[in-house]
Amino acid sequence: MSIVQKTQLGLVSALTLALLTGCGGSSSSDSGGGDTETNDVLPDGLTLSFVDASSPKYIAYNTTTETSVDLNDLAASSGDSAVQKLAISDTSTIGFFYNWADFRMVDGVATTDMKYLLMKPSYTYQSGATIDSDQFVQLVHFHDDDLAAHSADEFADPEVGSAREAALIRLNDSVTDQQTLETEVAGVLPADQTLCRAYVDPYLQFEHENEAAEAEHDHGDLIHFALTESGRVYFYKENASEALESVQPFVELDGVSSISDCSRTTIARVSEDGVLVFIPDVQTLYLVDNHGADYHQHSVWDLADILPSGFHADMMAAIGEGSEHDHEHEE
Repeated sequence: MSIVQKTQLGLVSALTLALLTGCGGSSSSDSGGGDTETNDVLPDGLTLSFVDASSPKYIAYNTTTETSVDLNDLAASSGDSAVQKLAISDTSTIGFFYNWADFRMVDGVATTDMKYLLMKPSYTYQSGATIDSDQFVQLVHFHDDDLAAHSADEFADPEVGSAREAALIRLNDSVTDQQTLETEVAGVLPADQTLCRAYVDPYLQFEHENEAAEAEHDHGDLIHFALTESGRVYFYKENASEALESVQPFVELDGVSSISDCSRTTIARVSEDGVLVFIPDVQTLYLVDNHGADYHQHSVWDLADILPSGFHADMMAAIGEGSEHDHEHEE
């Protein structure tokens, strides 16, 4: 049984939510061994936050309700100080989102809290440098049913032994783990490919780490996804020697020949079978999954179809466990 994340899918606010839908489903191309669906419905169970760095407009899209909310407007209208801290007003402070799976055991109970940080431009994504309150603007996650934020200054000079000091330690452990993952994956890529982003499903990894001793649980292979600067996705798993080995040919994402800023790309879980890939250069979301076969590009979404007119998504954060994707499509 998978670990159920306490993730709230509704964005509760005084605002009227504008309904944005993606409907239908038509096969448009074959990429990596599967038909690609365009205008398919995004998988349920995710809250996707987008920033237009030049505005700075800030939109959250709920894939379950197919609704969006302007987070700056929400912050301005809320009486809750944590919701007010969602506001982004200074474009000079916008770097990229760091998606943080703050998963841990607390008194024997699994806590799977998805969060993201808006990092400042001064923090280099691939540096792996220690993060303190000077490197980010806000930390965002759900407070009960509301998407809310902690400002960076809340974490300035945390008291020794405090919850905030512990949170910063866990955050930086996450950064170290991500750097280790990227070093390992970069080392097995073909010589003509440069790593852009490496990803392992945090829910499956958490289950592996906490239930590995229970022989009756069979989680299967923990896939290591590698997005390269040329727009390819490679797939690896650990062999008996704990070295990474390829599990299938790469998948080439439609319309992507190069990626200009890897720090602003995102790979996020949509289910145990696949991931959602965001590439800002082409303003596109890609669903790459396997559902019983090889991984392939399953669905593609143009962000113009789900976000407000004129909005340019420079970065995306994702919160949620996702859900099983419906593979029954209309022909």
